[in-house]
Amino acid sequence: MIEKIAILGDFNPIHYTLHQLNNTARDVQKVLKREIQFDWISTDIFDSKTVFEKQNYKGLWIAPGSPYKDMDGVINAIRYTRENNIPTFGNCGGFQHMIIEFAQNVCDIQNAGHEEITPSNPYLLIKKLSCSLKGEEETLNLIEKSSFLYQTLKQDTILGKYYCSYGINEIYTDNLKAHGMIFTSISEDNNYRSFEIKDHPFFVGTLFQPALTSTLEEPNPLIIEFIKKSLENVNRLIK
Repeated sequence: MIEKIAILGDFNPIHYTLHQLNNTARDVQKVLKREIQFDWISTDIFDSKTVFEKQNYKGLWIAPGSPYKDMDGVINAIRYTRENNIPTFGNCGGFQHMIIEFAQNVCDIQNAGHEEITPSNPYLLIKKLSCSLKGEEETLNLIEKSSFLYQTLKQDTILGKYYCSYGINEIYTDNLKAHGMIFTSISEDNNYRSFEIKDHPFFVGTLFQPALTSTLEEPNPLIIEFIKKSLENVNRLIK
């Protein structure tokens, strides 16, 4: 039986970053020597119970591409995988919406929002960056040695590549930390670029896009780790 991983996002062929995500998915199969089906499912039709209970997808990869067709659909999918221990990996817009979901449903910031979508919202967990990172790259310091990120990459610094203009609002980071979010990398100008939560098989968000530093010969190790955790995760608890 072919194992399946869902890619939550609104595929647009004009964005090369999404093609690179698909390329990396194919490359990882060669490394793992396993046939894996990666299926894009649009945010406006994604139904978690159908995807994970009836169709038996093993993990959720939240693709870049914000603003999504259905922001609430993305938030609901993230909550479902977080609460049911389904491996979840979000990059760029995926990172941003994982932050918002955690703020709403764990930190009780019920109106937590995104400046790109609701700029007048007084509770903007995701705000416009002072400098756009579209097409940019930067060196990141890994700051949590026990994290999936560090244990997978085993490096003190990594190169992050981006295609985004929005990131986490630093005024909320202490609240997020107090509720169990662990920030795992930081830029040279002291902005967090990735996070994860403990007591979950894999719940990792990166503002940078690992697929952009992935090659045919060496697929990004963090993507490989996400896929391994997804395929291993047979004992999840569906609530």
